[in-house]
Amino acid sequence: MFVAVILVVATVVILQILSEITMRVRLTAREARSEKLLWWGKGGDEVATMYREIFPGTWLPTLRNIAFYTFIALCVVVLAFLALKQS
Repeated sequence: MFVAVILVVATVVILQILSEITMRVRLTAREARSEKLLWWGKGGDEVATMYREIFPGTWLPTLRNIAFYTFIALCVVVLAFLALKQS
């Protein structure tokens, strides 16, 4: 059971990281040569907002948010399970 939860959490984290990197790479490719590294210093929410503006109809920013909130929910469930198991 514990291994399954760890695998799900790891999958969600990898999904979030890959979507974040994909958005930054695509935004970097669209920039002028002098501003190529601009998107690597910005925050994730700013990148997601700009990505949504430049590429309308894409699922990557939404997928990133879903992965984040799923990670938080899974952590809460694991902590609750551990608290109930100890009592």
